[in-house]
Amino acid sequence: MSKRDEIKKIWTECFNDSRQYVDMYFNQVYRDDEALLLTDQSGAPVSSLMLQHYTMSFHGAEPGVSYIAGAATKRSKRGHGYMTRLMSEALEESAARGDMLCSLIPADEALYFFYRRYGFSTVFYTKEQRFTSFHAFPVRGEYHHVDNQVDDEVWCAFNRFQRSRRCYILHSQRDFFNILSDLKADGGNFVVMSRFDEDCGSEIVSMAWGVRRDDILLVTDVMGEDRDSRSAAMRQLRCLNGNLPVLLYGHPDDSIGGRLMPRGMGRLVNVGKALSIIAAAYPDFKCRVRVTDKLLPALNSHTFIVENGNCEIDDSYSGRLDFDVPVDVMTDIVFSSETIGSIVRFPSVRPMISLMLD
Repeated sequence: MSKRDEIKKIWTECFNDSRQYVDMYFNQVYRDDEALLLTDQSGAPVSSLMLQHYTMSFHGAEPGVSYIAGAATKRSKRGHGYMTRLMSEALEESAARGDMLCSLIPADEALYFFYRRYGFSTVFYTKEQRFTSFHAFPVRGEYHHVDNQVDDEVWCAFNRFQRSRRCYILHSQRDFFNILSDLKADGGNFVVMSRFDEDCGSEIVSMAWGVRRDDILLVTDVMGEDRDSRSAAMRQLRCLNGNLPVLLYGHPDDSIGGRLMPRGMGRLVNVGKALSIIAAAYPDFKCRVRVTDKLLPALNSHTFIVENGNCEIDDSYSGRLDFDVPVDVMTDIVFSSETIGSIVRFPSVRPMISLMLD
């Protein structure tokens, strides 16, 4: 069997995805160069994962980011350390190809504790906002539903919206259309709203993704020019799905009320790259930090000196340190909220992850 077929076989055994979704994933999303497959001593495939490549908007730069998907071990081979070996290989591969961060979305709450042993921290959050079936999503402007949702203009609008987010895992055009295929496989709805402007004519101003989950409409993301246009997209989803209660996975920094809930985990695989980007963005920022990384010591277990817009390694430095932390705590500091960052005197930024094929 080919590498693709072996991984598909493990995936089918371990996950309860529909056949339609699995076929879509391995026909459209899967790439051999992003797949890691581990074998036992006899050469039989036992464990696999996808190490997908993304980029991330981060302090004005777009460093590489990896996303781990479909991490699984055959049931009969569990408990022998195969996933530990595979995760270590994935982190080494992510660092080798120049990524700054490795990310993932645990399949259940228990796995948040499992991934912490590899240096991952819960840095991605969502603001869960709930609306009753009576909420009308009122708007002030006049909006129109765009019927042709696979037009290049829709992609360009999506790309404009995602890049307006300060710290967000970015999707390519290929990713964008895979997201729509995934939503279709789930029987969900994608809505695109336009607004007429005297200077620009009709312009796309918002979009949203929604899927029914039992007796609720789950909106996995909503993007738009402003709050009114985003409300228009939510209203259109409501029209397509009847008077269901709505659960929105909102932006973690949204000022509207809601519960801040864990959405995913991240792990710095190149601390120096993160600090170099921060140094360039904040040339007046000074910091001396020692990081310990048991899994990637050659790359990350160093003393980093940040000043004058640069980041350098100086392991001979013996002066005062601002931080002396393991890599998971360093990840927490880099990707905390601005409020926490101001307390520890670090230019932290809270990241967002959405529309992954989880």
